Amino acid sequence: MRHIDKTRFRQAVADFIDVDGSTWDQIKQNRLNAMTDLTVDQRKAYIRTNPVWNKLQPIMMSLSHNKCWYSEATFGNGDPEVDHFRPKNSAKQKVDYADPKSESTIHKPNGYWWLAYDWFNYRLSGDLANKRRRDRLGDCDDVKGKGDYFPLDLVNGRIANDEENCNCEFPILLDPLEPDDVCLITFDKGIPIPATTDPDGIDRVNQSIFYYHLELDQLNKDRKIVWDECVDQIMDAKEAIDNSQNAADRRSSVKKCYKELRKLVDSEKRAFTSTAKACLMVYAELDGYREWLKDLVRTL
Repeated sequence: MRHIDKTRFRQAVADFIDVDGSTWDQIKQNRLNAMTDLTVDQRKAYIRTNPVWNKLQPIMMSLSHNKCWYSEATFGNGDPEVDHFRPKNSAKQKVDYADPKSESTIHKPNGYWWLAYDWFNYRLSGDLANKRRRDRLGDCDDVKGKGDYFPLDLVNGRIANDEENCNCEFPILLDPLEPDDVCLITFDKGIPIPATTDPDGIDRVNQSIFYYHLELDQLNKDRKIVWDECVDQIMDAKEAIDNSQNAADRRSSVKKCYKELRKLVDSEKRAFTSTAKACLMVYAELDGYREWLKDLVRTL
């Protein structure tokens, strides 16, 4: 998971003009007006049959360079989907998310319907993160994925009322639009793990891994490939630096190595750059690497 700049997102939406000349604010207001006198069932049907949020997909794709905002996997044969971070039709939470038999508590039976056409509630997702399904390539039969689940910290916050500002809520799932959230998760040889020792933070990471399906077997394998590639380049860089003949030669080697290693975490060109960054951070703490690699990590 890499941070998506909400300022750039906001500006891109502000610049959006539909084929009929409508701005996104106008589209949103027209949809809200259309739902004013509808019953709950009619409103749900209206939202289901008017998925105009897909018009923003090209903008969202450009912000992440054709990658899922949750997993950082590129969209190949899979279709990108606009996920409503706060579910639009129903919002619920499991008593024990890790227990397939655990009961669910419905927080909002009508969902966050008033945010159905609010760009700030959109996240670009792969279908395995957005839909409830099992990992067909792994050994586990547990059904995972976000679906209508939106767990909340109800100790420190409360559930927002309909049409209320949601600042009263404390979502548990990590949000790629929040840089502090993104910093809570890291990777060990491609496996997603918490990057914090705080119990609440650990729980947020673990639930995000579960609901976003981040431990999908194929994702783990693909991230491991990136990790191993990063290790190979770190080793090559270390050899070049260790074999430098003098100070000037060493500075030249470090500069060249920095340039090559930075390519591994270039979010504009590669998938799973957060995995490469995690690998660099691990090696930057090791003897023999810390002396030159830590300076690079500080700039990432």
